[in-house]
Amino acid sequence: MKILICGMGSIGVRHFRNLQTLGVTDIIFYSTRKSTFPQVEEIMQGAQVFDSLHDALAEMPDICMITNPTSLHVRTAIEAAKHGCHLYIEKPISHTLEGLEELNRLIEMHNLISFVTYQFRFHPHIKLLCELVKQKDVYGDVIWARAEWSEYLPDWHPWEDYTKGYSARSELGGGVLRTQIHPLNYLSFILGEISELSVHCQASGHLGIDVDDLADIHLSFENNVTANVHVDYLQKPRVHTLTVVTNKGRFAWDCHANELFFIDHAAKKTHFPNENFERNDMFVSMLEHFLHCVETGKQSAFTVKEATSELSKLLNAVKS
Repeated sequence: MKILICGMGSIGVRHFRNLQTLGVTDIIFYSTRKSTFPQVEEIMQGAQVFDSLHDALAEMPDICMITNPTSLHVRTAIEAAKHGCHLYIEKPISHTLEGLEELNRLIEMHNLISFVTYQFRFHPHIKLLCELVKQKDVYGDVIWARAEWSEYLPDWHPWEDYTKGYSARSELGGGVLRTQIHPLNYLSFILGEISELSVHCQASGHLGIDVDDLADIHLSFENNVTANVHVDYLQKPRVHTLTVVTNKGRFAWDCHANELFFIDHAAKKTHFPNENFERNDMFVSMLEHFLHCVETGKQSAFTVKEATSELSKLLNAVKS
């Protein structure tokens, strides 16, 4: 398969290297040469690099990996879909709903495989939690959950001015609510369909950026479970935790400590190890999943259609 990567920031570079690890060699690039990632020109050396999306798509790639800023995702995906490319799109799918109806129509018309990259669906602990919460005779019925992801934005990409990155710029689709949408997504993966959500977000001014840098989301699920999500660009040291409370105890996950355990009402702890895990393992597993879907014609774990529904709920909540 020929793969076109559109955008060579840090995530584009990660996917490129993982493709190489998986033995994929027929890779071309569409790049505006605006990436601040160190040695990006050296990384692309020897490959075909196009400064025109039209010219890149004329090479008839089988897959288009869309790793440019959020505000450009849909526009790029529409052009790729018109050329019959299967779509591997960085989350969030977009910052608005504009163009998504057309994109979904093109995917259906050309029978394309689409995937929006929520790598935590491939984290061993998150996958395990999906199974454990179904074991109600052992762990009880889920009552409520809380996720927190706080990470100091200036530390994300030390090689660049954080105020100029897409995460901090409204015109590029930035803001913590959309950029750190992962907990919203993996909670629906674990707990089921979201029936209602409300959002409070704000730009605190502490980082000198005009996009939201902290947000709180309240979720209700169709099974009557409720959850709260807090995300921000402000806290240091970083925090990424999840608590799922049942009528028999609670699950506690610490992403950075790589720990998951269940503590019952008698304070007995059951640990679920995740030995030899590295963060990039999620990205490799996610990529393997997508390539398998393309090869077999099976739909992926999280499609553009599902991402559109998720974004619609989020934006409607923000609007209200």
